[in-house]
Amino acid sequence: MKPLLLFIGFLLMALQAFSQKQIDSLRNQLAIPGIHDSIRVDIYNDLSFYFAGVDPKIGLNYSDSAFILSSNLGLTAKITASINNRGVNYWYQGKDSLALEAYQVVLAAHQKSGNRKGQASAMNNMALIKYNQGDYRGALENHEKATSIFEEMGLRKNSINSQMNTGVVFLALADYPKALEYFLKALSQTEDQDIWERGNLFTNLGLIHKNLNEFGESEAYHRKAIELYRKEGYKQMEASSMGNLGAVLQLQGKNEEAGKLFFEALALNKEIGNKRRIASDFTALGSLYSEKKDIGNARKYLDSAAHFYTEIGEKLSLSTVLLQLANLEKSEFGDKNLSKALELEQKALSLAQESESLEAQRSAWKALAETQKELGQYQKSLESYQMFQAFQDSIFNDENEKKLLSLQIGHEFETREKKLTAEFESEKQLLELEKESEQLKASLYLIGIVALILLGGGVFWGFRYHSRNKRLKLESEFRAQVAELELKALKAQMNPHFIFNALSSISNFLLKNQPQEADRYLTRFSRLIRRILEFSDVKEISLNEEISLLKDYIDIEALRLGKKIDFEVILDDGVDDSQLMIPPLLLQPLVENSIWHGIAPSKEDGLITLKVHQQDHSCLLVLRDNGTGMKEFVEIPEKHQSMGMNLVKNRLENLNFKNGEDALSILWKNLSPGFEVQLTITQPNSIKFT
Repeated sequence: MKPLLLFIGFLLMALQAFSQKQIDSLRNQLAIPGIHDSIRVDIYNDLSFYFAGVDPKIGLNYSDSAFILSSNLGLTAKITASINNRGVNYWYQGKDSLALEAYQVVLAAHQKSGNRKGQASAMNNMALIKYNQGDYRGALENHEKATSIFEEMGLRKNSINSQMNTGVVFLALADYPKALEYFLKALSQTEDQDIWERGNLFTNLGLIHKNLNEFGESEAYHRKAIELYRKEGYKQMEASSMGNLGAVLQLQGKNEEAGKLFFEALALNKEIGNKRRIASDFTALGSLYSEKKDIGNARKYLDSAAHFYTEIGEKLSLSTVLLQLANLEKSEFGDKNLSKALELEQKALSLAQESESLEAQRSAWKALAETQKELGQYQKSLESYQMFQAFQDSIFNDENEKKLLSLQIGHEFETREKKLTAEFESEKQLLELEKESEQLKASLYLIGIVALILLGGGVFWGFRYHSRNKRLKLESEFRAQVAELELKALKAQMNPHFIFNALSSISNFLLKNQPQEADRYLTRFSRLIRRILEFSDVKEISLNEEISLLKDYIDIEALRLGKKIDFEVILDDGVDDSQLMIPPLLLQPLVENSIWHGIAPSKEDGLITLKVHQQDHSCLLVLRDNGTGMKEFVEIPEKHQSMGMNLVKNRLENLNFKNGEDALSILWKNLSPGFEVQLTITQPNSIKFT
């Protein structure tokens, strides 16, 4: 499934930002009389590489010249470079199959010579072609291998581009948090002179915000990208960014400005000769005029798009354009021709079947069913609708895509948990070594003190008092740091557990063919995960932030239970939840306990109430539910603690230890019906959570 107008923001491995002036400089070097043939080959290869984003036709001519001359000279490495440049220029012309053949030859050559950097570059380029072909798993596997090699070799720019490419694959899979993570990580590694890389990252960040309906942010990122590309003369990238910006403006109803950008992009792509992008621009214009009810212009531009897609053999995109043309034939604003519409839809279905795209076949069957019904062909309409429904089911049960997402998410959290565990063990060992060192020092001090007894009792007792206090302070600091590290470990354990359950629940919507519900809860889920990850690195948050997180958490748990759970917050006068600071995720385990040990067994709809009372020198947080209840009102005994209650109690004990007093306390009691937990914070906003 590829998003419409998706721009692949990447760099084809180590492409430097050369302006037209610098390209002219290379041409001038080529014109020097008596230049050695080996140097001439290098200049041919450089010009071929740099012309790929400016004029790939010229770039191909230079790569052919480099190949012929280097073959005559027997220069193996330069032959490989010329073939790689040929693949780059083919890609820019939209000739994916020829580009892939070139990269496969390059990979084999680098494997034979043991060139690790060359292997990574070839794998990255092959991954880009696999992305174009919809082989997302293959694209991710090649990008990960390439990134590993680049990081191992300390190649900053190559690593940036490989991470950016990985983010593009997740963008196509609509995994926006993961895509955003890769893009921002890559952007943080760029420098001011990295014009090409920054432009690509701005473009992709714009696409993410567009898909999240954050059009203002999307527009700003696309304009930044266009400015960078135009400054350096990267016409292909500038044209692509114009098309993306036009799509964002069209979504906002700014059709005139969008149309102007589409025409400017079309002019640049015609100059470059990229037929795929020319067809894409015609498609965008056809869609724009269809929206404006201008049937004549819409048909003209869509016919042009169909012509170019037919010429380059782009079956999937051609199928989409034919369906748009069929819609024009059924439009009330033109001469309605249902027979012509039916003919176009049948061609679109045939192309969709050849492309093996489930989404394209689903759309074609749906359009056929509607047209056949309008023509009175009810039996055929019913059969087409049944096929549409079958493909609708297939899309949401696509095992390959599900496995890819599950494996990637599982791999990510497994990696993070291992990393946190390793950091925890390392820090713990370091603290233990420091403690042993200090104990050794203390022993030496004591030996020195014994020797000094001969010089006087007063000196002895003074020195011993100082040494004892220092040792106790170091041990206290050690215990506090160990407690903090144990808290980090608890957070690391909680995140994968909850994420697994939530993903399983959202997956049920997909299996039940409820994409809107799945999208709604997936949005809440991604927001919740983002907050959990953000809060795991801070020591305290406001009660307001904790409440906002709890709302998303309760909604997702209600989804899992299949029942309604209301969440009510009541604040006493004078309580400002934006100023009251608490440890992050302090209340979440208590809410989880209420849901799964109280509300879940109950047949009634759930209600969780949080009351915040301002007292003289403390703040009382009361969490109450209408579930089945528990034991009588006592301090929490070990044998009845759930994992969540145990987590909260341990955290309170750690915090009380660091504050040197009972700054926080917890009690619970049974209601009829329900269960209540009372959490008291003594002198709020004066407690140190660090």
